[in-house]
Amino acid sequence: MEINALSIVPKGYKDKDPRPLTYLNPTTINIVSYTKSVQLFNYYQMLELAEDLAKRQGFILIPWSCIHWQRAKEFGVDRKVKIGRKSFFMIRDSEMTKVERYKYSEYVREVQNGA
Repeated sequence: MEINALSIVPKGYKDKDPRPLTYLNPTTINIVSYTKSVQLFNYYQMLELAEDLAKRQGFILIPWSCIHWQRAKEFGVDRKVKIGRKSFFMIRDSEMTKVERYKYSEYVREVQNGA
């Protein structure tokens, strides 16, 4: 599969939109679980937006865990995107190493199967 076609946003996350729950069940909803689900939903929304903007500029959005720390330091803050507590880097397809490609494809596979 082509690396540009992969997405780090889980498929079908929009199906689990928790925002209407407060309207449908205003008194019976658990505040803590509702807050966690809204935070997760907003995280995926922001991640989808960042990934779309990166693709429009010709980059691939890669999590920090897929890049060596020295290489991430070389890219600096101009290509760094922080969403919540997680950091992502915008890298061109031609700039990726074999290990980064492998880690990225494994990360995408985990996200798509686990979420």
